[in-house]
Amino acid sequence: MAITISVSSTIDGSCKTTVACMFAQLLSSSYKVLAIDLSGQCNLTETLINNQTYHTVTSTIWDAFITGDVVPYIVPTTENLDILPGDMWIGSIPASLYIQGNKETEIVIALRDLLNQAKTDYDFVVVDSPSTSAPELFDLSLSISDFAIMTYSPNKLSLINQWINRINHVQTTFNPNLRVGGILRTRFNKIEALHEYYYEEVLRDYPKICWKSVFPNSPRFAFLDHETIRKTEIKSTFEPIYAELMLRLLNSKKGSEIRLK
Repeated sequence: MAITISVSSTIDGSCKTTVACMFAQLLSSSYKVLAIDLSGQCNLTETLINNQTYHTVTSTIWDAFITGDVVPYIVPTTENLDILPGDMWIGSIPASLYIQGNKETEIVIALRDLLNQAKTDYDFVVVDSPSTSAPELFDLSLSISDFAIMTYSPNKLSLINQWINRINHVQTTFNPNLRVGGILRTRFNKIEALHEYYYEEVLRDYPKICWKSVFPNSPRFAFLDHETIRKTEIKSTFEPIYAELMLRLLNSKKGSEIRLK
């Protein structure tokens, strides 16, 4: 079964979706990859699907949840990269299940088991997690994951603890195999003193899980789309982060399942 990586955060505007897009794109150069868009903003979907296809997509992850079948709604984007498109109404799914009398735990488990069915034909699955304001879907994104990665832009460190607490909750309740993939620092600059403080502080407080590589605060990533994400200069700028991802995966318990290509 595929190795599943989710990119999530307790901080808005921390380049979460951009990082998920880049992971999916670079992994697909060597592996068969499925991207799952669990965010109601659908930015992952809009980036990975070309404009012509995006405007013709009529079925999404919402339809998969409603019908109880995922595979028919997966859309190919490139040779090795498919996506389960996001839907702005995805937040209504937990609400409708509550109305039917389901409890929160039952909702997450049912949706988890459904999404896990889609992993069979892939080497990797990359999940763009929703905001923590959608707790059931946030927990769902972690419940189907092997590795959870947090994007951290300059902000109070207690938000990292909130994220770790969600990890612990999901490990206990839904997915004992979930592992912390690490904290990726994003959107830092070398001008503001507060940025410099948090840049060092997160590494000092979380030395084992804070990544050495840092997502570049570059305008190159401001307007990613289906074409620009494949440009050499974009991929080469992100390459150190991708290399650390693969190294951390290889050093994990799941490392023996990865065939380097």
